[in-house]
Amino acid sequence: MEEKKAGFILRVTALTIDEIILVSATFILIQFIKWVINEEITHSLLFIILFYELLDYNYYTLFWVFGGQTPGKMLMKTKLVKMNGSRFTYKDSFIRYWTWMVGVALLGVGYFWIAWNKNKQGWNDITAKTYVIRVQ
Repeated sequence: MEEKKAGFILRVTALTIDEIILVSATFILIQFIKWVINEEITHSLLFIILFYELLDYNYYTLFWVFGGQTPGKMLMKTKLVKMNGSRFTYKDSFIRYWTWMVGVALLGVGYFWIAWNKNKQGWNDITAKTYVIRVQ
């Protein structure tokens, strides 16, 4: 029996949940850093962006490698799996994340691809050979 692939709306909802978590965590951690070191660097837009990106990268890649589910995916009952059923590796995660970022940088076309692709795959899924499936 073929696994049911998660569609665009379900995946956007999971992504939104994850981004709320990440933006909140970034805000809290930057406030903590500001309190501890009391440095002007925490007011720098470049610092905030780089800090967020570091947090974002580690959040997604580690959750993908260790179970295939971010908290957003858990709540939406979806999971990342390799097309061939093999274990998802850190290399797969690296490729998937940075392809996702390229697709987002190109006005989100790589992510919107999910809505148009017959297998419900974004560019990040295609390059990393993954699907996002629904789980019970």
